[in-house]
Order: sequence, then C-alpha cells, then structure tokens
Amino acid sequence: MSDEFDLPTKSLRGRAVKTIERVCVIAARWSIPLFLPIGFAFFVYLIGGSIAISVGLWSPSFEFLSLSDDVYFAWLGFLSGTVICIGTGSLIGLAFLTEGEGRIHNEISILASFIGFGFGAGLLRMCHMTVLASLH
Repeated sequence: MSDEFDLPTKSLRGRAVKTIERVCVIAARWSIPLFLPIGFAFFVYLIGGSIAISVGLWSPSFEFLSLSDDVYFAWLGFLSGTVICIGTGSLIGLAFLTEGEGRIHNEISILASFIGFGFGAGLLRMCHMTVLASLH
C-alpha cells in the first residue's frame, strides 16, 4: 500500500460545469477587447458619416443610417450586438454558477447583464435581415 492517495475522479457533471465556467470566463475576457474596436468603428461611422454628409464631403448612394439600405450601419450594429450578447451572456452564466455567493452583488450583476443582453439582442433583431441580404 502506498502513502500517496488517489485524487478523486471528477463526475461528469463536475467536468461539464468546469467546461461551461471556462468557456464563460474566456468569452467574458474577450468581449471587452472585441467590443472596443467594433464599438469605436460604429460610433466613428455614425458621427463621421453625419458630419461628412452635413459638410458636403460625402453623398452616399444609399440612405445613410437606414436599417434596410445602409449595409455598413447594419453590419456594425450586428457585430456590436453579437459581442454584447456574448459578453453579457457569459456574465449571466458565471453569475448562475456561483449559486448565490455575494447575494446583492450577484442580483445586480444578473439584472445588468440581462438588460445588456436584451439591448444586444435588440440590435441583432433590427439588423439581421440586412446582414443576411448582404451575404447573398
């Protein structure tokens, strides 16, 4: 008999939870660095395009900021919504995995994450038809 003890094997449920937690942590960590350039490009397009049109430097052949005509606006909105949903969805998953630790903080985090997820999903809902049409 050896003095070393065998480490207990993890159950299937424990391994699944560990995998879900790892995916949520990675998604949460990557969502902010992904949103910074996408959000920046989105706001530059909004503000820069508006200024360029009002000054007369640019006259697009499509209706600027139209959900059905402006493909750039639709794609930037779609990408922003996707990153927002990934980030807030991963925070929701992590909050539910903690099983109520830090109760007040957890409830506020879940509420804010659901609000953010709804905003991101709304962006996806508004822009998906133009994005799909542009792929054909």
